[in-house]
Amino acid sequence: MKIKAFFDIVGTVLKDWRVIVTLVAMLFVMGAANFILKYKKKPKKAKKQKAAPPPPKAEEKKEEKSEEEAKE
Repeated sequence: MKIKAFFDIVGTVLKDWRVIVTLVAMLFVMGAANFILKYKKKPKKAKKQKAAPPPPKAEEKKEEKSEEEAKE
């Protein structure tokens, strides 16, 4: 078989509508399978609760003590 005849046969096969439809169907199936394998549900978000105020810093405590000492 000569190279030119080989490429003619390959070109004819690749241009056939059944080969094209099969290729498109396989790409669709592979894409769907990839989506299913990588799909992860997002965790449910908990309702936001009002956060308690942050505890006073050490500097603020010292200032409060010094103010109390000044009052006495």
